[in-house]
Amino acid sequence: MKTVKKISKIVFISFFIISAITILSFVSYYHLVTHGVSLNKEKLESSKSNLSLEIYDKNGSIISPNKNQYIKINKLNKKTTAAFISTEDKRFYNHKGIDYIRIGGALLSNIKSKNFSEGASTISQQLIKNTMLTNEKTINRKLKEFKLARSLEKEYSKNDILEMYLNNIYFGNGTYGIETAANYYFNKSAADLTIAESALLAATINAPTIYNIQKHTDKVIERRNLILELMKNQNKISSEEYTAAITEPVNLDITKQTSNNYVYNEIISEACNHLNINENELKYGNYKIYTGYNPDIKDFISNTIESNYEEIKNKNTAAIILNNKTGLIEGLYGTSQTIESKKQPGSTIKPLLVYAPAIEKNIISPATKINDEKINISGYSPENADGKYHGFVSVRESIKNSYNIPAVKLLNELGVNEAKEFAKKLNIEFHNNDNNLALALGGFTEGLTLNQIASAYSAFANSGNFKPTAYIQKITKDNKTIYENNPKTIKAMSDSTAYLITDMLIDTAKSGTAKKLADLNFQVAAKTGTVGKQNSTKNTDAFSVAYTTNHTVITYIGGDNLNKNINGSTYPTMLNKSILQMLYKSQKPEDFKKPSSVETKTITKSDYQNNEIYLSDSDDGINEIFSKQNLPKQKNTKPNLNLEVFNFENRKPILSFFTSNNFTYNIKRIQENKEETISSLSPTDELKITKFEDISAKNNEIYEYFVEICEKSTNKIYQTNKIKLKTFN
Repeated sequence: MKTVKKISKIVFISFFIISAITILSFVSYYHLVTHGVSLNKEKLESSKSNLSLEIYDKNGSIISPNKNQYIKINKLNKKTTAAFISTEDKRFYNHKGIDYIRIGGALLSNIKSKNFSEGASTISQQLIKNTMLTNEKTINRKLKEFKLARSLEKEYSKNDILEMYLNNIYFGNGTYGIETAANYYFNKSAADLTIAESALLAATINAPTIYNIQKHTDKVIERRNLILELMKNQNKISSEEYTAAITEPVNLDITKQTSNNYVYNEIISEACNHLNINENELKYGNYKIYTGYNPDIKDFISNTIESNYEEIKNKNTAAIILNNKTGLIEGLYGTSQTIESKKQPGSTIKPLLVYAPAIEKNIISPATKINDEKINISGYSPENADGKYHGFVSVRESIKNSYNIPAVKLLNELGVNEAKEFAKKLNIEFHNNDNNLALALGGFTEGLTLNQIASAYSAFANSGNFKPTAYIQKITKDNKTIYENNPKTIKAMSDSTAYLITDMLIDTAKSGTAKKLADLNFQVAAKTGTVGKQNSTKNTDAFSVAYTTNHTVITYIGGDNLNKNINGSTYPTMLNKSILQMLYKSQKPEDFKKPSSVETKTITKSDYQNNEIYLSDSDDGINEIFSKQNLPKQKNTKPNLNLEVFNFENRKPILSFFTSNNFTYNIKRIQENKEETISSLSPTDELKITKFEDISAKNNEIYEYFVEICEKSTNKIYQTNKIKLKTFN
């Protein structure tokens, strides 16, 4: 018994000594790490003071988010501040900077889940971290945070701390501080926020990219409702207020947003994805982001519309300018809603979904003729925009004039699934219901974004190589490059297909639906698209896509009731022209170069008039370009030169030979060295055996027969074999 007591005493003393040493070691280490660390009030009281992130545009200037607006805490509704306290730090008014209860709970939760992701930072700690420390996840940084949070609570009142916090946090889309966010999202002061709006803003701050109100509204509403439930359970709002708040619709009012705000947010999101960090880590981590974005383009487009295009001033107008060589977005104009929303692409889809895959499969060439006629395929009977049928038209004409029926017939021949598989390589997305021939005319269930259309077209300019678009050129941290844009390209199509489409779209810009670009002094390819309003003469969407070797530009005008004169061929193309002239005011882009996989061939006029494509032996034909994989064949124009003569008793000699409508035939007879033409033929049939009886032949005479054949298109003369015989008595 004494031995047991003695052992217990030794264990207790050992435990006490070890604990004391551990505590003393920790205290010593704490003082060592935090020695000299003190509050920097200047940084603390200046909103965004420690925002080390710098984003540079193409010109080397810093892209700034929304101008920060400050609001005093006494201006805010108690229910607004309660939304943030309930979710971020429910014991905010009870602790002194560190919530030890929450730390213990988080530690137990992390141990149970074996996933140390649950944090326990108070509002005071978050304010310190955002303004005075980096986001590095180390014990040293956390110890400094603890000390500064406690110092903060000694120097400032709770309301002062909450005021600085709410005016500092990031709400996404380039908005810092609750007053800026309220103005941005709801076009009102934070003082006027409803309970539901307050909870909605509180829902974004944990991860502004994931909980982006504009992009992921349903997800944000779900988190908003969770916050409202916390507020009710913590007696911050009544049951009646809770019920009213969770049923309140989200009424965003972001009409005043500029494209710079949108670009800033997209750059933040893109950088976080590349670096696998969150927004706060990015903003306070001493990063510099270099982009290809040129804000001057936005101002140019705005001024151009204001000065020249009165009719589209108040329409939903947007434009995107891509650099084909880098894949970077150089210019942007329009609201985020217009830029991001999916739209029916109209005829802009035809080269991407119909003509390019059909060329790739060697089904067509630019010279291929398709009968533009009234059709009905399983009840689907489309019409052309001009309400006419044009008979046999070439693929080149069909694209240039944007005829609908040839595109639908070709998609039917190609197969919808085959076409979709091709388009998916260009990042074109389809809904499960997108399985019909209306796709050829842009009849999508959901549609495409402007960026999807523009980036798909840039593959034509890049010899068939598709590369995803981006904003960021490179990212540095502490002046060391840690990321460079080097996107993986996808071989979406052969260079021959890309060039054949480009060549036809150059024609479209010269004399087709995009002919308003015709007088540009450099080479440009273009395609237009218009979506009409059902059962109306009005339009809803108008597109123009134009590309050079350097850039792809898409312009868009949308609205429920666009006048008929606002279509892809008019204002969007006119605006495209202005943008292209601005881009190349000092230096023209290079022309498109024909790849070795494409050849120019001459085809015969006469055959082509009969909707057949054959190589011509002469210069008197039609020149067209073809993929080497799908060259036209040489027509077998050499006539059959075999002649047979049948000499029967009691019958005149019968000549038998092949005739064709490509030739004329002179039947010749020789007697005693005297040659004469006894008959001439100009057949209308393509090929047949012709028999001719020489009824003028006399009995018991010696004759020699042959046929002289003349090719109609070239006047070349051929001659059959000769046959000599003696007629019967």
